[in-house]
Amino acid sequence: MPYVIVRGSLASYCHKYPWRVLVSGLQGSDIKQLDKFSCGGYSDETTIVYLVHPCHILSALEILGYRVVASSSTAVKQDYNEYMWTMRKEFSEPEPLETESVVRENLSNIGREAASSGIYQKVHSPE
Repeated sequence: MPYVIVRGSLASYCHKYPWRVLVSGLQGSDIKQLDKFSCGGYSDETTIVYLVHPCHILSALEILGYRVVASSSTAVKQDYNEYMWTMRKEFSEPEPLETESVVRENLSNIGREAASSGIYQKVHSPE
């Protein structure tokens, strides 16, 4: 899954843990890498909560190859806005090998040419 949702506030909401950032959609390898950048937190089946400033998580995800593609904010209560960032990671598609496509094309052309010219002969193999 190339998309990740990050949600948090730039203002602290309590004194014990001033920030709380929720991250949804991470792959297992990215979770392990992100643990090197962050501290504390908890998780459920789909979301990991980090107890650090959102910029810390956003910067770590950028290092891991994610880019912000959209953002929004909502007013949760007076003087407390919550922000949401949608991030995307590009995965490279494996390129088809040129030799395979050329060989397939050549084989199919040989079959067509032989059938149209009438020189196609069935070859019997000894058993």
